[in-house]
Amino acid sequence: MLWRVLLVGTCLAGALGACAVVDPVDNRYDTVSRSLAKARNESIFLNLVRASHDYPLSFVTVANVTPSLTNTTSLALPSFLLGPRFPALPTTVDRDVVLGNTTAGNTTAVSTNFNVSTQETSAFYQGFLKPIDLQTLNYFIRQGYSRELLFWLFTDSFTLILPNAAPLGYHYNPPDDYGCSQLDKKHRCFIDWVHNAAYTGLTVEEKTEQSSGSSSGPKSSSGGSDHGSSGSSTKGTSYARFCFNPILAQQAAASVTPDLVREAESNLDVQRTALFNSNMTCGSETWTPEKFKETAQPDILPLTFNTNTKNALSGSPISISITPRSAYGVFVFLGTLMKMQREHLTPSRYAYIPPNRPYAAEPPVLETVHDDPKLMTVMQNLGGECFVHTWFEDGDYCVPEQAATTKRIFSLLAQLIAIQTAAADLSITPVVRVLQ
Repeated sequence: MLWRVLLVGTCLAGALGACAVVDPVDNRYDTVSRSLAKARNESIFLNLVRASHDYPLSFVTVANVTPSLTNTTSLALPSFLLGPRFPALPTTVDRDVVLGNTTAGNTTAVSTNFNVSTQETSAFYQGFLKPIDLQTLNYFIRQGYSRELLFWLFTDSFTLILPNAAPLGYHYNPPDDYGCSQLDKKHRCFIDWVHNAAYTGLTVEEKTEQSSGSSSGPKSSSGGSDHGSSGSSTKGTSYARFCFNPILAQQAAASVTPDLVREAESNLDVQRTALFNSNMTCGSETWTPEKFKETAQPDILPLTFNTNTKNALSGSPISISITPRSAYGVFVFLGTLMKMQREHLTPSRYAYIPPNRPYAAEPPVLETVHDDPKLMTVMQNLGGECFVHTWFEDGDYCVPEQAATTKRIFSLLAQLIAIQTAAADLSITPVVRVLQ
């Protein structure tokens, strides 16, 4: 009878142990968090691959995730006989202890419910196709992103207007256009202006004018003021503009060879020191945008600046206009770089490359970033470790773990999409349930 007592005790201990099992939160939270981050990166990567193949982009988001786990354990005493056995009597029970399907059992059900919301809405695309403003650019500069990287991503074209001369345009769109102007006597290209922006310390500064709730900010229409501004609120009006920061210029110049700085300075129509003595220097007291609050602003609001100081700039005003990309344009630009890398594109017969600028046709390289100077690194059919992986019609795509700059771009794109998306922009979609 001793073994019967031990069996009953074991069953009771198992039942009490089952009651003490608690579903932990930390490991499941970690699993869901990692899964969402992986899904976000793969979604961004797939859109970049689509852009490189001239496919339409598609944006969806996981609005809500509800994981659940149900565990049911049942334990009961087995059936057993008491008293002496009578083998001669007809009975179906010929054992002292009988185990059945109700004695012990365990059932576990794991499910994950999540809402997938499409971002193909009017409100989303109004923000996604809108040119990136100076406030957004300033956000990324303050987060420590390389200014050279940001000018490559966010700048669609440069326009130079010299006195008594036709405007010169520099637009980067390989393989037909590498941003080299045939009318420019100095044979400058798009890449030269990106270097000029980095080595001259071009950045963004903001000024806020405190005002009452009845005041209004600058009007918004085409044409008008040379000063950039943002919207107004009851607490005040914020203005933003491009300016030249001598400290940032020194830091950028210190990160490259002196030859690159001298070459970039030779491509300018003014001396760098003259820029730092003009009214375009950051913190200049001559910048008073609040005086022009009633003046209509141009369509490309804050991304136009004018170095209009005759004494400091050899007696001639010079205007340089920067046309920004939209968030959609950033995806298209990066897709173009992937296409150049994948197909080894060379300049078409329509492209103009000056004889002394062969580097303009090469894939962009960040001179001020040393850990990973390549702007975009994507490999096909790579068997090693991948930061993010996806597949398309022509095979697998992988961003290697050592591609530090490309990983920073993924972080930037995720932030850029979030800035352009509000919760109200997400349309109603069905609930997708996955059972495992």
